Amino acid sequence: MPLELTPETRSAIDGLDGDLRRAAEQFGLAVLPGLSRLTPAVSGEDSRLTLTSLALDGEGEPDPLSLAACLSAHAAYVRSRKKPDGLSVGGLALARLLVWSQRAALLGPPPRVTWMGPATRTPEEYEGTLLHAECAVSVDDVTKRARAAAVVVATGPVS
Repeated sequence: MPLELTPETRSAIDGLDGDLRRAAEQFGLAVLPGLSRLTPAVSGEDSRLTLTSLALDGEGEPDPLSLAACLSAHAAYVRSRKKPDGLSVGGLALARLLVWSQRAALLGPPPRVTWMGPATRTPEEYEGTLLHAECAVSVDDVTKRARAAAVVVATGPVS
């Protein structure tokens, strides 16, 4: 994969317990069907890009577990598109939203995502909360960004 991590980010992921890291990677594979349904573009990058941000509204940068899950989902997605060395900046942003949604479901009643996609295609009218994730990758002095959005409706306690 042409995607590299900053030394700080690499250190955070490498610092995960091996079992936790494998669990996070499996978690990322679990969101692959959702990512595949959204079919973000994959480019065949020749240069090595560095992931500089994968922020989510209200949370900022992902914790090491979420990041490992997002990277796993991305790697599986580009392999499924027959571009194992490809990069999907939009796919990483969407993976961030999907991983957030799945982790939230582990903590209680799952949020209901009524729409998800590129931020530029956000419906003009919606009910719920609009949540954004932004991915930024850079090489030299050039930064590529993709922003994804999800309309989320909180669900009540399970009876």
